[in-house]
Amino acid sequence: MKPQNPNRVIRHGTAVLMTSPDHSPAAVFIRGASGSGKSDLAFRLIMQGASLISDDQVELEKRQNKIYAGAIDAIRGLIEVRGLGLLRYPVADPAPLKLVIDLVPRENVPRLPEVQEMDILGVNLPLFRLHAFDASAVCKLRAAMAVVHHPEMIVK
Repeated sequence: MKPQNPNRVIRHGTAVLMTSPDHSPAAVFIRGASGSGKSDLAFRLIMQGASLISDDQVELEKRQNKIYAGAIDAIRGLIEVRGLGLLRYPVADPAPLKLVIDLVPRENVPRLPEVQEMDILGVNLPLFRLHAFDASAVCKLRAAMAVVHHPEMIVK
């Protein structure tokens, strides 16, 4: 039996690689209960230029003091699109994880959230809560990634 790597975990969720002229390529890890819209939100991001890293399960690995999100071999390149089935998409290489999104019911999305972080393998990452099925969810997620790279955007 192969020994476990203490710097690597597999977690339920979906990860995509986001690019922008305003920041370096960075991964977002989308978490939530079954049916909360993880794959749906990721699919909408992919349709707007993001790249699939992994859907349903994500490998998170600590390298130096950064977390990288990568694909699981068994499901590499597959994303579930409700109503269409499993679709195959190109997969991005493991990428530095910069943002965690928790998908929650609309009434649990704070209007003016306090800064939150999530510890993954000893590395704190920014955490925001969104509702996947809001019409503005993709825009909010892109804005959250911009805030991670440019914290001065938030008025305190």
